[in-house]
Amino acid sequence: VETPNVKWEDVGGLDELKQELKEAVEWPIKFPGAFKRMGIRPPRGILLYGPPGTGKTLLAKSVATESEANFIQVKGPSLLSMWVGESEKGVRKVFERARQVAPCIVFFDEIDAIASRRGYDSGTRVTERVLNQLLAEMDGLEELRDVIVIGATNRPDMLDPALLRPGRFDRLITTTVPEKKDRLIILQIHTKGMPLAKDVSIEKLAEKTEGFVGADVEALCRESAILALRESIESKEVKARHFEDALKRMRPSVKPEDAKYYNEIEATMFQNFVHAIRGVDPRIA
Repeated sequence: VETPNVKWEDVGGLDELKQELKEAVEWPIKFPGAFKRMGIRPPRGILLYGPPGTGKTLLAKSVATESEANFIQVKGPSLLSMWVGESEKGVRKVFERARQVAPCIVFFDEIDAIASRRGYDSGTRVTERVLNQLLAEMDGLEELRDVIVIGATNRPDMLDPALLRPGRFDRLITTTVPEKKDRLIILQIHTKGMPLAKDVSIEKLAEKTEGFVGADVEALCRESAILALRESIESKEVKARHFEDALKRMRPSVKPEDAKYYNEIEATMFQNFVHAIRGVDPRIA
């Protein structure tokens, strides 16, 4: 159990996603009376999906900080064990601990490692057993009170459909490649403590970093500072040419075809989610 120290202002852009997370996580913890007054149940789980480096883990940590909730981060593959029953026990222990320290956010990073589609594991079927345990914990007889589950994945198409329905993951939020205005904010965050020369224009850098995700922008700033130090370990500022040299070495980690792939997945998942709400099997809809 940890208490992150990441705030909303540490996350560049993504204003719509922040608002959705506030409504789904922060409001139920801070204003439970409002939900009771309106006669609705707060969301039980949120799935963050999108290309690598778009801020999924950062968003989960920041919403935990702003909600003043405890935070349990679980790496999906770390739950898998070669011993029969140990993986399911791990999931059970995570939720048991979360109930003890509620309000709590349980964050499953790389959730596709433990919640992939059933019927494809021809070996020990450990992932199927872990998925069944996860489904039982999220929507079982023992109700989760002040415990919210957030999952993050780069491969939402691999997740079992049973997980992607209201009552388990109520909100599906996609983290996309940032636009120019968002890249500008991300650059300002990562250059806040950096001694920049007068010839450095953050606005021009935002234009030249088309297709860069948050992790790419952070790497660009770090590489530029290292290039300045390479010239002289006594360097006291990072100049525009250092950024130019760093840009020549770097390429966006998300290709245009990758962005298109995630847009197609978003359309498919939204359609399936609507069918799930209406009680229609998406395969025959």
